[in-house]
Amino acid sequence: MRTRRDLTGTAQAVPPEQPPAASSARAARGEDDPARYRQIAKQLETAISVGRYPVGTLLPTEAALCASFGASRYTIREALRSLVELGMVERRQGAGSRVVAASPRTSYSHTMRTLAEFFQYARDTHLEIMDSGIYALDDEEALVLKAPVGSRWMRLQGVRWTPERTETISYTTVYIHVRFVPLLADVSDADGPIYALVEARSGETIAEAIQEITACALPAAIAKPLNVRPGAPAMRFVRRYLDASGGIMLTSLNWHPADRFSYVMSIRRGDWPGQDS
Repeated sequence: MRTRRDLTGTAQAVPPEQPPAASSARAARGEDDPARYRQIAKQLETAISVGRYPVGTLLPTEAALCASFGASRYTIREALRSLVELGMVERRQGAGSRVVAASPRTSYSHTMRTLAEFFQYARDTHLEIMDSGIYALDDEEALVLKAPVGSRWMRLQGVRWTPERTETISYTTVYIHVRFVPLLADVSDADGPIYALVEARSGETIAEAIQEITACALPAAIAKPLNVRPGAPAMRFVRRYLDASGGIMLTSLNWHPADRFSYVMSIRRGDWPGQDS
């Protein structure tokens, strides 16, 4: 495999050409592999952290970064957007990309543009399971899961940590449909996201994910393991993972202290209703 040295001073492998159908479709939109911008952002983050681009200096231009990484302008802009979300870079039209911090801010920021990136949150963080068992849903749980009261689900509870495992992000409860229980005897010790474990061992595929976000106060029982005062401002995320028939395979409840998490959604302009084609 060929290699090139980029502007961060890193020798990187040049991936082989994409199959024509996939590459041509992305090329028509000016895009590269969706994971590519994350790799570039990480390399730039490292270059900033080690002082290659000190605070107050400008990063290379978009054109220079495109040439260095062999990436499209779209991909470079997404990588720079990630650095902005981390609080490391400030961008102004006509003024370039200026380094404003040598390390990411402490709060965890999750960006979602595709279903793959929806799943990326679980891949990038670590869930420490503190309790597990089979439980019958009470009235409140049944309302959240949209399942019958008294129906039995596997329930996992624990604390989710930042990728470096230096700070807690959320208190998480996962409800898994009882049909998957025989496949998950070792779930507390397994590596990787729980949804991926369910898919791999059952052969069933998550076809859709639905997310609800609510602003609320942290309950005392959840505030304690997060070392936050009860009643502190928080965001509650409910994520339901559905199979092809629309049935719920698993549901997660994630309580995030407001000062430790931000959620970024990128929405691009498309055709408006009634717009002439």
